[in-house]
Amino acid sequence: MDYKELCYEIIDNHDNIVYATDMQTNEVIFANKKLLQVIGKTKAEVFGKPCYQALQDKEKPCEFCTNAILLENKCYDWEIFRDDMQRYFILHDNLLVLGDRKLRVEVGTDITDQILEKREIKNKLNMEKTLIKCIDTLSHENNVNKAINELLKIVGETYEGDRAYIFERCEADDTVSNTYEWCKNGVAPQLNSLQKVPFSYFDMWIEMFSNSKSRVICSLEELDHASEEYKILRAQNINSLVAAPLFNNSTLIGFIGVDNPTIAYLRYGLLEQVSSFIVNDLQKRLLIEKLHVLSYIDSLTGVCNRTSYIKYLDELKDNNYSTLGIIFIDINGLKKANDSKGHAYGDQMIVTVSDLLKQTFVENVFRIGGDEFVVICTGITNEEFTCKEQALRAFLEKNTEISFSLGAVWTDEIISVEKLIAVADKAMYDDKRDYYQKYLHSD
Repeated sequence: MDYKELCYEIIDNHDNIVYATDMQTNEVIFANKKLLQVIGKTKAEVFGKPCYQALQDKEKPCEFCTNAILLENKCYDWEIFRDDMQRYFILHDNLLVLGDRKLRVEVGTDITDQILEKREIKNKLNMEKTLIKCIDTLSHENNVNKAINELLKIVGETYEGDRAYIFERCEADDTVSNTYEWCKNGVAPQLNSLQKVPFSYFDMWIEMFSNSKSRVICSLEELDHASEEYKILRAQNINSLVAAPLFNNSTLIGFIGVDNPTIAYLRYGLLEQVSSFIVNDLQKRLLIEKLHVLSYIDSLTGVCNRTSYIKYLDELKDNNYSTLGIIFIDINGLKKANDSKGHAYGDQMIVTVSDLLKQTFVENVFRIGGDEFVVICTGITNEEFTCKEQALRAFLEKNTEISFSLGAVWTDEIISVEKLIAVADKAMYDDKRDYYQKYLHSD
């Protein structure tokens, strides 16, 4: 084997792809075995054919052809992605002059594995940065609801999804409700419509969640079209999805999910990693809510307590209201009922009156003492206020078991709420004086 044959043999068996074309005719005059293997063609299909036809299956010269920019004794390096092969190549092009003939010699290296490895590292770093950002958001934001909503925004944007959300489970009726939601611009919110959904609709989810696995749907067409899961997701234009369980100790309390995420990010497990931090904040929120109830809600009746009443009066000082109506109520004979029939009976009297006030006024009902209630109405018309007052008096006329004294006052003048309460309080005591004068000697 002479020198030329040896060189040819080496190049023909080289691990990189190598070929040469005539720059005037684009005719392929050489292609090594590696190139023929990569493109899946024989020598007869390549040699003597235009390079754009033999190598790229095109009908005319490639738009990225380097013939016009090559210089003698200077290598031109560039990269290309072959969509038909799903492979990346780095190419080294050289101009070789043989007499009056110019040749383009191209040596290509498959760098797909390196590209994918770099991309994998980059994606992992991005996910780690996102996880740190999520944890930092939950740690430094005192407002729990604001922190969770911000976290969902971070998660949704990282997955490049349409929606990111949290569903919380109600064990009492085994339903789930959408409690938090982030939506990409242009995507319709679903929070209000996804309430009290039977968890049985997601049997497959429950089974996976029980095994601490996420529910991943790469395509909605994978699902049984008759299933409730398919119907619910299709109605929301969801084509792909990832959802991870939320556990408090060993109890499944809900899940976090992303609709229509970028599939490439599904295997990095970001949702699973943030789930425990989300559970901590959800439990914190429940604790805050319980503390709020203990601080501001009367435990017997469920209406606002005296602390809430004082706080509300302070808030009203800074607000302008066009009209103001006050109802002051004191239950008659509560001590006598407690002494003669027991405190359970007396408590029921208090609950009955509070229920009546809640049904009549709905909000801003305060129990400020053992048998005293105040209702504060802002922005209410005189007619509406009078109608509600008459409803309370109608109750008194029909009910023989419970009696209360009532003071009511309404104004559209500028007056402090404390002064108007004092007026209503006096009216109530006048009513109570009349009650005792009438029933002082009765049983």
